[in-house]
Amino acid sequence: MSLNENLELVIEKNWKRSFLNLLSVELGGWWKSKTWIWMTLLWVGIVNGVPALTFLGAEDLDPPALLFLYGLFNGLFPPIAVILILQDSIVGEKRSGTAEWVLSKPVSRKSFIFAKWVGNSLNIFITMAFFPGIIAFFEISLFTGIQFSFLSFLAAISLLGLNLIFFISFTLMLGTFKSSPGAVAAIPMIFNFSQQFLLNIPFVGFFLPISIYLNQPGNPLIVSIILEEQITSILPVIITGILTILFLVIAFWRFEKEEF
Repeated sequence: MSLNENLELVIEKNWKRSFLNLLSVELGGWWKSKTWIWMTLLWVGIVNGVPALTFLGAEDLDPPALLFLYGLFNGLFPPIAVILILQDSIVGEKRSGTAEWVLSKPVSRKSFIFAKWVGNSLNIFITMAFFPGIIAFFEISLFTGIQFSFLSFLAAISLLGLNLIFFISFTLMLGTFKSSPGAVAAIPMIFNFSQQFLLNIPFVGFFLPISIYLNQPGNPLIVSIILEEQITSILPVIITGILTILFLVIAFWRFEKEEF
């Protein structure tokens, strides 16, 4: 009897293997360089600077309108950057051979994907949603003379962050299927801009991330939260959260089947 016949295949169940090491790499790329500074300045300039110029040129400052404008800039434009940042995250490493080299070490494939998801979610949320959001809290309070609830404003910032994390999951998932950065970016980019047209279909808006900051009956969801008004529906938040997790699970499944 050969030796091989006495051996049994052992499947490692520890999917978190080397997760912390991979996460430190993802975080280090932003926080150990000046990337976080430039990204923060860029999005503070866009999310806070452009509305501020609008506020300064307005004769009558309507608080719901100002909050709507802030939500629109923070909801519609940052996902574009998210898609561009993530389009090459997995595809680039597969094409360069880096992914194959990393996975030849004691690293699980789920850890490889999960570290990218967690790292990019933290990096992007802090620099593109949290920092601009905190500045917006003081900015809008200054222009309107209204002292908003900080906790309510923080909840609105978190929902805008959920919108970004949705696109992180979406783009990472596509990266496990596609072999070209352009192909990865095209679908979420089209989806991001087509949402405003899909809102015209009855009831579809309740299933789209864009309904977090646009086109709810009455004030948009985040505006209602900041003004502490009655919320029409939290279904867009629930559906966005479910889809975010679903995309991540699909990415796990697909990457396990990737051949190197």
